[in-house]
Amino acid sequence: MSARDALIVFLPEAADAPPHWMRVVDGAPVQSGEGANWLAACGITAMPDAARVMLVPPAALVALHWTAYPDLPVRQARAAARLAALAEGIVPADQLFAVTDAQDDPAQPHIVALAARSDMQHWLLWAQHHGLDPDSIVPAPLLLPEPETGFARGVIGGVSVLRGSDMALTGDMALPALIGDAPVADVSQGVIEGLAIAALDAPPIDLRQGDFAKRVRRQVDQRALKRVALWSGLILLTALLIALVGILKSHREASRLDAESLALAQQVVPGASDAAQALGAMEQQLAARGAGGRAFTAPVAALMAAMQDAPGVALTSLSRDPDGMLRATLAAAKADDINVVLLALQAAGFTITATPAQEPGGRTLAEITVRS
Repeated sequence: MSARDALIVFLPEAADAPPHWMRVVDGAPVQSGEGANWLAACGITAMPDAARVMLVPPAALVALHWTAYPDLPVRQARAAARLAALAEGIVPADQLFAVTDAQDDPAQPHIVALAARSDMQHWLLWAQHHGLDPDSIVPAPLLLPEPETGFARGVIGGVSVLRGSDMALTGDMALPALIGDAPVADVSQGVIEGLAIAALDAPPIDLRQGDFAKRVRRQVDQRALKRVALWSGLILLTALLIALVGILKSHREASRLDAESLALAQQVVPGASDAAQALGAMEQQLAARGAGGRAFTAPVAALMAAMQDAPGVALTSLSRDPDGMLRATLAAAKADDINVVLLALQAAGFTITATPAQEPGGRTLAEITVRS
């Protein structure tokens, strides 16, 4: 936003008095008037979206303080000037709102604008009620040029205002005791309008900050949003392609391993056409030789099943010979309990041998072999 299109509203001190306003187009005043009928007077239904709005509160309700701290760094001097202005207020500091100018010359005094928080809230609510959201709030005396000596006097918003080198006051407060015999130079309305228009882009002090700062509504950049969507799609597509390449490589490697395994298995089972068939044929050959996984699991399973019918029998050792024969040692209080297990194994079709023995404690042992 810039001063190409703007509205400047000069607020009155009295609640029932009408405000003064000035419409600015292309950096020049085009219309002005009193009251809140600026839209009708300008022949528009609403202010343009890019238009700036500046409020100028009454000089009597914004106190200006000039304070210098030449021995302090600029930022510390600015903060000290603000605290000093709050301390000099006639009401508690928490009811006041102070803003300092932004000049960086330590030799120059800092200007602090002091207003009541209730007044700030009232001005912003008034603006909202009239469809305005001010971009800046500038004290009226600062729309007068700074005089080298004496005072500059001008009419701002229908009120006479004086500005000195270290003082600002309204015309009705310009008592001889305050201004003495200091010279007073009248400022033309054109100069005041020019300074007000310049303040649209570079306000000397802007009260619209801190707790009363304007809330900026962030607009979605459609072009940026499209770029984000495009890049997100490209990233997802790249990730998908990487995953597909990984799957293809894994599939190709698995196929190569299957082919090598089948080639090795065909040396033993030449009739095998795939890895699963080769595995089954090799398992059968091992089982026929008394080896392989089946030659071990089947006898063990039969032994465990036979022992379920003889709860008094305990298995003390279990092993497998290289030729596939299962060896086990059974222990029981009576030999008849072990015989129950042996008979069950024989009934299941297994070939067994048994060598009896006796433990020193009196239990009967049987070292047995089991073969399919």
